[in-house]
Amino acid sequence: MEEGRKFSFVSSILVGASAFIPLLYFIFNGADPLGEDFPILLGLSLQVYIGFSAFMLVQSYETIFTERVAFGYAIFWASLGVCYLAGKSVLLPVALEIASFSTIIIYSGTEFGKKQIESLGSLLLASGISALFLSAWVFLPDNDPRGLFLLTIGLLVKSGFSGFHIWLPKVNEGGPSHALGSFAGALEIFPLLLFTRYVLPNWQDPFLYNILFPLAALGVFFGGITSFFHKDPKKALAYSSIESINFLWLCLATCGMFQSSTEPELKFLSNSFFILFFISLLHHSFSKTFQVFSIGLVARLRNSSSTDEMKGIGRYIGISPLWMGIGTFSYAVIPGTLGFVSEATYLFLNAKILDMPLGRSVFLLPAMIFIFFGIVLGGFTHIRLFLSLFLSFPDPNIALPEWNPIKRRWVLISVGSLAVMIVALPLLLPFILYLPNLAKYVDESLRQWIQSLAIVSGITVSFVVSLIGFRWAHRIKKRKYWDCGNGYFGPELSIPATVFSEPLRNSIGRYFLTKEGTSIVDQSVLNFFKRFLDFGENILKAEEHRDEEVSHYLAISSVFLITILAVLVMSDWGKF
Repeated sequence: MEEGRKFSFVSSILVGASAFIPLLYFIFNGADPLGEDFPILLGLSLQVYIGFSAFMLVQSYETIFTERVAFGYAIFWASLGVCYLAGKSVLLPVALEIASFSTIIIYSGTEFGKKQIESLGSLLLASGISALFLSAWVFLPDNDPRGLFLLTIGLLVKSGFSGFHIWLPKVNEGGPSHALGSFAGALEIFPLLLFTRYVLPNWQDPFLYNILFPLAALGVFFGGITSFFHKDPKKALAYSSIESINFLWLCLATCGMFQSSTEPELKFLSNSFFILFFISLLHHSFSKTFQVFSIGLVARLRNSSSTDEMKGIGRYIGISPLWMGIGTFSYAVIPGTLGFVSEATYLFLNAKILDMPLGRSVFLLPAMIFIFFGIVLGGFTHIRLFLSLFLSFPDPNIALPEWNPIKRRWVLISVGSLAVMIVALPLLLPFILYLPNLAKYVDESLRQWIQSLAIVSGITVSFVVSLIGFRWAHRIKKRKYWDCGNGYFGPELSIPATVFSEPLRNSIGRYFLTKEGTSIVDQSVLNFFKRFLDFGENILKAEEHRDEEVSHYLAISSVFLITILAVLVMSDWGKF
């Protein structure tokens, strides 16, 4: 026991140092943390905090290979830190690949089945494709616009942007919840922060942002609807992440479209959406990580991929549903949470858009319908999961893995650290906006709005804390249910998650999900790529050389070689 405790302490030092040293190096290496390098500072700070929460969950989640998983996290956080620090150097794609391959060690604490292999394969594939485009940016000259364009593509792929997102649900389906939470809170936001640091200030032409804006709006719409109807909680959270990530890209696209405008109203929109981006990024990082940790743990306990089979399993964790629901409350836009500040600020900015002359807002107004619809259904995804998994009554005949107070303590520390930030940051935002790098983007009306939200959040949090601390709530001596007070607590009273989504499946859901739970859009994209990759083989089959396997591979390789040569020729066309 003492040896295990000693190694656990050494593991915590190793993981903590790997996450914290890049931040220290950044601060004391002559960077401009409160200026143009603020996105790098934010990313490194978030990885330290998310890394702590993830390591606490590992202590409860992993029971056999805890040391090995901790070693994997040490490589992962150190490599991700190098990605932030590398800048435009070959270290960026190399460190990204090392961080991706370190997940093999992180996954080693669970059994490697089909889902786990597909999860790792999808993650490595997305990282490999992204690294290729990042390498192209690294080797192209600084003043070459093609470099920024290729960098943007690589970042879009890695973040799960609309159209490049098909790898993300596969990753969530088979990964351990502590790893998936780390991806959601740190790895998924890494491309967005790099875009904010290297592309947004240097790409003034609105053409790129005019393309990103409608695609991001469709991504919010698609992600919200698909997550609401999905029966697998991990995949539902993946599509919810797609909705959140695309909303962040939408904020950046809106900022970029009008950053060079000389009209005060459009400049106000650009600056305000830039601030909204950072607020929403914090909301995604902490709230989504909280949800993945808590709901992923329930899926681990039940060992199931169906929400209806997990009814009430969250009660076995032994932590109050009020505490385990803070992430849900944030996505339900309850005052006192980061989600409330993010969505309320977005509504505030939409009201400003509606007040603008029609000619200036005509491009933004149609997208608002899709965006609101996706955000609302995405929020209801978290509500239906919470009501079913944490408030319903579990089936007493379900056999669960061993659970003890020590595991419960680690889970409480993990999700508790995230809950503190979800509740505390809305109160601190008015002061954070006085930072020099943010203050220049904050209009006085936006500052007053954020201060008003902070006051409402403070009142709400104070009321809830006093309600719990002073026990002002009415004490119920005997609860009366539908059975007229007999006190029946059977699982029949549980609320299946599909109760909320099934009534809308025939009218909306059937256009996005099959009966088996497969995304129609994702499957169509996969079929397209499959037909494209089979192009060389189909040519060979037409010539009836079906038995010559070597020729098959040569034909496929030839198609790719010709494609690559064509791309290289086109990229050098402008030099002649």
